Formats: sequence, structure tokens, C-alpha cells
Amino acid sequence: MRNRGEMEMKTQPLIVVDRRPVSGRSLCCWIQTLEPELEAVLVDSIDRTAARNALDNARAVIWASGAPVPWNDEWLLDEITRTLARRRDVPVVLIVDSPDDQIAEEAALRLELSGYIPTSTNLELAATALRLVLAGGRYLPNQKAVSGIRTPTNSPETVHVPYSTKLTARERAVLDLLEQSLPNKIIAYRLGMSQSTVKAHVHNIIAKLNVRNRTGAAMVRYMEKAITAEVRAG
Repeated sequence: MRNRGEMEMKTQPLIVVDRRPVSGRSLCCWIQTLEPELEAVLVDSIDRTAARNALDNARAVIWASGAPVPWNDEWLLDEITRTLARRRDVPVVLIVDSPDDQIAEEAALRLELSGYIPTSTNLELAATALRLVLAGGRYLPNQKAVSGIRTPTNSPETVHVPYSTKLTARERAVLDLLEQSLPNKIIAYRLGMSQSTVKAHVHNIIAKLNVRNRTGAAMVRYMEKAITAEVRAG
């Protein structure tokens, strides 16, 4: 992990912007543990040399704000605006302490971010949320949104998984096995279909769920299971 200095692009960078050195370094260490192939670059502003050098190739940018209401933080909004002006395609995630999830949700949608993760989130779910974003999805916990698909606010007994209206029964079966990280050959054997058919189903799943690859699709399924379990429990 390099902080505020020139860096060589030996691994894909993930920029962490945090004006609090201790919390920023802790966040970087957590990210490096989750995704060893990424290099967490800690800066206190997106204008730092390390950030400017890394942004063109950055996998994502994560901001950690300690403000009670980060959406009223002019510095934060200016940082995000300048980042997206330079790289509109880069996933942007906020780590927030805000107790008002509805305000956080509306702000994330208004700013067209890839999502936000409350500091109250347990580590396992936070890790899955981050991986979903890195795979091209979105994480908006208050609306129970996964990759742009919203979960209906039904009772636990009648809750429907959000991808069910978009995927066919066979595509759902393929997605369940994708979540287990199985290759096409094994999926074809398990479901009694050809590898070319599995490949076509995977292509359709990726397109329908609006993710970048099969890893993103698997993350969507994992998140849906986690969200459904949360709804049923609570």
C-alpha cells in the first residue's frame, strides 16, 4: 500500500480517499485482504499526485466520510464531481456513518454512484457489496437494490427475488451454479445441456443483470440470497 507518492502501475489501483489517516489505512488493509490483486492507494484528496496517476487505470474510488451528514460536505461533493468529470465510468462508493439510510440512498442515486456502505454493515456483507461493485453492479441497501434491480417491499412470506422477472427458469438454474464458481463444463453436466447452451445462457444472464462478467452475476445472486435472508429475519 502506497500513500501519496508516485506509484508504478504493477497492479490495478483502487483509490481510497479519506482525510483521517488511521481509518484510511485500516480501510486499505481490509481491501488488500479481500482483493490481493488490487493496490489500495490512500490519499486525502483526489488531486494528490498518487490519485491523479492512478485514476486513469483505477478499478474503483472509495470515499470514507466521517461527517454526520456527508451529503452536506462541500469538499466531498466537489471531490466526487471532479472524479466523475475525468472518469465517468469508474465505480464510486461511499463508506458512510450517516444514520439516515433514506437520505444516503437518495444522495447516492442523485450523484449516480455505484453505491454506499454504512459503517454499521457487518464485514461479510460489506465485503460482498464491495465485490459486487467491483464486478459492475450496484449496492443500495436501503432500497434493497442489486445491480439496478429493486426488491419489492412485500412481507417476508411473499418476497420475490428481484432477478426472477428477468431470467428464465433455465437461466436461474445456471445462475445458481455460477454462484458456486462452477465452470461451464460442470454446469452443462449438472443441468444436462451442451456447453454452448450454457455459454449462451451465461451471456444472456450477464446482459439481463447489467453486470460485466460471470463474477458480477454470481455476486448478484449472492447478494439476493443475503437480502432475502435479511428480509425474512426482520
